[in-house]
Parts: sequence; C-alpha cells; structure tokens
Amino acid sequence: MSRNGKRYNQQFKDDILRLIHEEKRSISSVAKDFGVNDQTVRNWLKESKDRQDPIISRIAELEAELKAKDKKIADQELTIDILKKATAIVCHDRMQ
Repeated sequence: MSRNGKRYNQQFKDDILRLIHEEKRSISSVAKDFGVNDQTVRNWLKESKDRQDPIISRIAELEAELKAKDKKIADQELTIDILKKATAIVCHDRMQ
C-alpha cells in the first residue's frame, strides 16, 4: 500500500506539540487550525513520548541495528550464492 499522505517536517510537528503542551490547546483545535488529521497529531504525541522514554528509545535503536544486520546477512548470503555459481561455471569450463 502506498503512502500518499502529506509529509510534515520535524519543526512543524514540534510546533504543533508545543501548542498542545505549553498552551494547553486541545488536539482537535490545533489539528483543525493547521489542517492536520487528529489521529496524525495523536501519533506525533505518542512518538514524542516514546522518544523521551529511554527504554523505548533503546528498543527502537536495537531493532534498527538488528534490521541492518539482517540486511547485511542477506546481502552476504546472496554474494556467496553468486560466487558458488561462478565457481561451478569456471570449474565446469576447465573440465571440458
């Protein structure tokens, strides 16, 4: 499924969250004023809270590290398969 929604920069998100936290404005009023979906603002609030929690931040960091290592392993396995096939071709050609 493609994501064709609007993209908001971090400064815009921070400004929205500041209005909610510091000026005690409701999510729906801020969302309406800036033309942002209520649920989008709620998601930004959750992300903000998650970033402030060191345990959740560490888990996200470890998940990203694991994903990168999994990708590296998959790339290495592909390289090994290619080298095996190339070796088989070269050995077969030399035997003839």
